Amino acid sequence: MAETVCKGCGGIMDFTGIEPFTVCECSDCGTQIVIPLDFDYLKLEHPLGAKCGFDVYEGFDQAHNLNSTIYLMRPDIPETKYYSDLGKSDALALTTLKHPNICPIINCGEVQNRFFVTQPKMDGYSLGDYSPENQGLLDIDSVVNVLQAAALGMAVAHHKEFIHHDLTPESIHIDARGNVRIKDFFISRFNYNCLQNNPDLAYPVSPFYISPEKAESKVEDKRGDIFSFGVIFYYMLTGQYPFHGKTEVETIYSRVKRKKPEKTEIFSQDAHRLVTQDTVEYVTPKTPSELRFDIPGDLNSLVMDMLSYHPVQRPKFTEILASLNLFIAKEEKQKVVHSAQREMVATKTRAIPVMKKLYETDSSKKEKKWGIF
Repeated sequence: MAETVCKGCGGIMDFTGIEPFTVCECSDCGTQIVIPLDFDYLKLEHPLGAKCGFDVYEGFDQAHNLNSTIYLMRPDIPETKYYSDLGKSDALALTTLKHPNICPIINCGEVQNRFFVTQPKMDGYSLGDYSPENQGLLDIDSVVNVLQAAALGMAVAHHKEFIHHDLTPESIHIDARGNVRIKDFFISRFNYNCLQNNPDLAYPVSPFYISPEKAESKVEDKRGDIFSFGVIFYYMLTGQYPFHGKTEVETIYSRVKRKKPEKTEIFSQDAHRLVTQDTVEYVTPKTPSELRFDIPGDLNSLVMDMLSYHPVQRPKFTEILASLNLFIAKEEKQKVVHSAQREMVATKTRAIPVMKKLYETDSSKKEKKWGIF
């Protein structure tokens, strides 16, 4: 008999003979529930799609008694054992990466001969939910505070030699209590490692956030994360991307400078031109302050430093964090000064009589005084 617990009334629901992921109602209280698929101690409840050779589910990890996001390796990918071993070694290493600003790996292993990884299911939202068209420009201080916390998480990860390789607004999550966490370390690193071991493998990229060196050679180090973080900062401040093109491919190559002269090609107006890093023109992006006048100069310079074409010119996350801490301290000090100035302007005084007039003004007394002479 297949059973599960109703989340509404706590009763035992019998779902024998019902296909997994079917939406059902409790016969007692009417609460809707999705019939889970049991995978040993993993309960798969909601399919979330597929990523890089993994089926992704919302579910429950009974080994840790935790609502989780579960990555389950697909059984039909080629060289399953090789990629399973590759994922295992990195997942085990990532279990040591623990920090309040990083979403951790909770569990990894094999169930029914399929490799899996679980991480906590988080409430709240990611920065990927931001829509400048619908929400307008964000408050600068709010953006700085969120990305300061994200920079702290990345500084810890880089200190422990963990590179993310695919930082985007979707990777930065804010839960219902306002805690900021970097997520998707495992799937991003697995994606990157697969590419390094199989250069012919096609894999999805984030065209707006990819670093120039990764777009050009498919290889990057820690400084690739810094470039991606700079694009996130730029976008959250201005609502626009520093690099863009008519297509995703043009967008990717728009950040790559030509390394050799462009070949002269003769083609008709109706023919399609081959898009490569040599045919897409590199245009230096506008500074954030050109798109939004109220961005302070030091913040503007920091973002542009992160977007430097040459990796060696980009600041480390510890330096980014120090700059953001200094910026926040200056802003707090400025707020205190402005508050004090407003109180001084708002304070008014008035004269209050405290004594009588020093001389008489009665006309009869004046006449008597003059009568002495």
